[in-house]
Amino acid sequence: MNVANMNKKKRWRWIIAFLGVLAVVINGIGFLLGDFLYRETRDLQAHIQAGNAGQPEQLLKQGLRDKAWEDVTVPSRFGYSLRGTYIKNPRDTDKTILFLHGFGENRAAGIAYLDLYLSDGFNVLLVDSRAHGESGGSTVTWGYYEKYDVDTWIDWLSELFPAGEIGIHGRSMGAATALMHAEMDENKKRVAFYIADSAYADFESLLLLQAKEYISAAAWPEFLLKYADAAAYWHERYMFSQISPVRSVSRVTTPVLYLHGQEDSLIPVAMAEKLYQATKGPKELHVFLQTQHAAGIFHDRAGYEKTVREFIRASEQ
Repeated sequence: MNVANMNKKKRWRWIIAFLGVLAVVINGIGFLLGDFLYRETRDLQAHIQAGNAGQPEQLLKQGLRDKAWEDVTVPSRFGYSLRGTYIKNPRDTDKTILFLHGFGENRAAGIAYLDLYLSDGFNVLLVDSRAHGESGGSTVTWGYYEKYDVDTWIDWLSELFPAGEIGIHGRSMGAATALMHAEMDENKKRVAFYIADSAYADFESLLLLQAKEYISAAAWPEFLLKYADAAAYWHERYMFSQISPVRSVSRVTTPVLYLHGQEDSLIPVAMAEKLYQATKGPKELHVFLQTQHAAGIFHDRAGYEKTVREFIRASEQ
């Protein structure tokens, strides 16, 4: 072997070694950044303690003290406790609404919807989502594990009223969770209808949309998302790509009502339209004009309540 060939082989070895080290460095940096992104989505404002966020919490406390509302605790299948408040209708009924709040909220967010459902003949169960309020769990998974907690609450209601009617009303993250639960419930059909106010179609698209508001280079959000996906799987054994309400509803035949604000700057109304188009079964979509995220009930309460009541009547026929 001549000297030229030996030098050529050495150069190739150095090139391969350099590329290998470069790949390790790039992937290492990518995973660190992805892990940071994952932790931000997991932890940001997760625990909102009851009593610290104003009037709804005070009304919740007052109801527990003066109106015989019932605090409920059930065990999650993942080893932590789930907390909720059961509000029995003054009139005897076996119909119940399970309300699911949004990210960074707690069960008191459901107080705004209470009169609507009590006056329409429903009991109401307000619950704290995983890693929110008084419920256990250390991380938010944007509906992935939360949907199993929803099923646990359905177990509790089914024991309370074996032949009763159950509807689920979710708001924002709670709405997305409800839609993913609908796929789980497709065979058992324990839930009669779902109401999804301001749901995202899939979490990856929402993350990319928000990331591009802050990162100018178009390729960076997609690059980071792959590593954030890996970090989510490393920590919690799920992937962002699995959080896809739009994929879930393509298999759902239970009636679904979509509610959305036309000017929602957090979750664009196009996501509601995408969900509506993908839904397999009976469906309705109502868009509230000049309305921001999850604000339909505050911007047009009369129209909101009329839309919900008409949808429930139709689903019960």
